Amino acid sequence: MVFKGVAKEFSLLNEDQYNTIGDFWDEMSALYGLENLQGLGYKWADGKISYAIGLKVGDINDYNLTIELPDDGWTVVDGETDKLKEIYNEIYKNGSLKYEIETFTDDGCCKIRYFR
Repeated sequence: MVFKGVAKEFSLLNEDQYNTIGDFWDEMSALYGLENLQGLGYKWADGKISYAIGLKVGDINDYNLTIELPDDGWTVVDGETDKLKEIYNEIYKNGSLKYEIETFTDDGCCKIRYFR
């Protein structure tokens, strides 16, 4: 599968990524609608994460990332957005990730797909 989106880098220091990536989601949601988006976490290194937001269908204008992702081998977790930290604590108990794809709904649900 190919993911196209707008990529940025975020600090992982003191779990700050939950706030800064959340702000990025708010910005992109204002333009495209929350339920039309998907976020991709990739390349964790040096206390930072690379993160991109793209559309579920179609492409964002002026995207700056195109990345080929595996078609198979993903694990899926459904949950509630307000429990995102707890969901990730459980996921990371079994080791680091190569990729994660997040989607959110207006009613407060989320889906995390991850690949090790």
